Amino acid sequence: DWQGPRYADKSFREKIKQDVLNTVKTLKDSKGLLLWVLGNENNYTFSGKISPWSSAEIENIKDPYQRIVKKAEIYYSFVDELAKEIKKIDPNHPVALGNGEMITLDIAAKKCKDIDALALIFYRGKKFGNIFNNVRRIFDKPVLISEYGCDSYDAFHNRPDEAVQAKFLLSQWEDMLKNTYLKSKKGNCIGGVIFEWSDEWWKHNHYDETTWKIHDTGAGWSNGAYYYDIRAKKNMNMNEEWFGLVSFKDEKENKINKRVPKKAYYELKKEFLKIR
Repeated sequence: DWQGPRYADKSFREKIKQDVLNTVKTLKDSKGLLLWVLGNENNYTFSGKISPWSSAEIENIKDPYQRIVKKAEIYYSFVDELAKEIKKIDPNHPVALGNGEMITLDIAAKKCKDIDALALIFYRGKKFGNIFNNVRRIFDKPVLISEYGCDSYDAFHNRPDEAVQAKFLLSQWEDMLKNTYLKSKKGNCIGGVIFEWSDEWWKHNHYDETTWKIHDTGAGWSNGAYYYDIRAKKNMNMNEEWFGLVSFKDEKENKINKRVPKKAYYELKKEFLKIR
């Protein structure tokens, strides 16, 4: 039975550590490897609303905020422990801390002394705002935006909209690029990973296999920074099954569904070729 990640439990930590280190041993000489990223949005578990975990020590803390702080200290200390062990096995690739937004990043800065870079997830609309300066002030490490993007479905008008996806992704790319060392000597951004390559037809209701062959138009969450369709019912405008740079069709090619590039694919291709 799933009991949450249990980062305060020694046996759980040891199992995760062995799994991670075995992965490093197996893949460390792979040609396409750039860096190791520890975690994804694990810091969202500190509030107890997502994949809750705790311990007797944490439960004895009365102040809700201090409980979050304690969880952050436990988790980020574990990340640093993993980073040290990874570097013993593979000294040739940097190790990054994966984090959702900048939440509790100030605590991570105190605990993660062996981290080389930050892999941060942002969905901020067309631009990233002041995040690069803020990160430099809080935890001064190179920044990889490990997840960003825009879906290609207009939840308000209930129709696909590849043009608005392309517009947002181009704006995000330009904003990210200007914060790299390539464009500014103060730049601390080392790149980013667009979410995502292909639409995911299984994602909106992933527990129901019968929906996996349906391109669901239901939105999973709300984000006002994507203002073009925030007027959708209950402001639910983020369509998880429509974030791909390519869609796929019923037509088969080499026994798999044919991938069809969207407008954003071609627009970004032109921008990427400019910096070759």
